[in-house]
Amino acid sequence: MSNADTLEERRMRKSEQISDFKNYLNERQRMTTATLSEIEKAGIEAALDRCRALAHRIRSDLHNKRPEHFVSVWSLADFQVSLERAASVLEQKSRRSLSKKSE
Repeated sequence: MSNADTLEERRMRKSEQISDFKNYLNERQRMTTATLSEIEKAGIEAALDRCRALAHRIRSDLHNKRPEHFVSVWSLADFQVSLERAASVLEQKSRRSLSKKSE
């Protein structure tokens, strides 16, 4: 009977160890997901800040230029639209990231 108790005790300890390990894995997954979410959020916000800084720099550089300094007004307009679209996409991603985090 002593061997049966010992075998049963070993099974219980192994089951507890497996449960502890599963809890550990779940906690690590939760921490990894939270960390990646923070990294993604910071990356999006940093990219948006760089876009804003670039737009301000371009605006200040162009402020003193006359129309004849530009190669093509259409190219400049296309470039502006591209910048605005990039900023819009980044803002949407930032909002989605924040809403996922609050859920």
